Amino acid sequence: MFLTLLAACRGEEGLTLSRGDAYFPLQQGVFQVYSVEEVRYSASGDPTESNYELMAVVADSFPASDGVYIYVIHPSTRDNDASEWQPLDTWSVRRNKSEIVVSEGNTSYVKIKFPLTDTNVWDGNAFNSLGEDEYALREIDLPMELNGMGFAKTITVEQERNDDPIVFRDERKEIYAMDVGLVYKEVIQLNYCTDDTCLGQQKVDYGIETKMVIREYGRL
Repeated sequence: MFLTLLAACRGEEGLTLSRGDAYFPLQQGVFQVYSVEEVRYSASGDPTESNYELMAVVADSFPASDGVYIYVIHPSTRDNDASEWQPLDTWSVRRNKSEIVVSEGNTSYVKIKFPLTDTNVWDGNAFNSLGEDEYALREIDLPMELNGMGFAKTITVEQERNDDPIVFRDERKEIYAMDVGLVYKEVIQLNYCTDDTCLGQQKVDYGIETKMVIREYGRL
């Protein structure tokens, strides 16, 4: 997924911004809360919709064998403001001079690759067994407003943009704000019916649509 805010060291700001670290800052105790809308499709029944909140907290950090630090993220969910947070699995973030790798459970993704240029493309699945998946940087340093909050500079990581009107639709992107981290995530993965009776009608057999928008961030 992704996460967190506040640059850890203002004294190295020039170096930090040149590598793009400011778009994925990490500091123990910071958190982000997101509103999540999700629709799941199944061939065996009607689509199921769910709305909930997701919180991600930087809980700890420790040095790795190669000299970089591993940051431990504790995600949790709840139905609404009146509900108690329920913990999920543990995520981790590994950041070095060339890339930011987020491990969600046992699966690692290269979320951002440096330098931040619109010609930069990379394999987001370089450290897992899911097969090559080309990510690309788009819309670098653009302002954005979400949920009434303004962000002066954002970058968009386009993870996939494949809209096949016959077989499937796979569109995924994440948006990061400077000194905040992940502020928006969208996933659309739909597999269409390909039987003779429904071919080309974009009738969804199965799949998922997820939208995650930041609603709060701070430090515990």
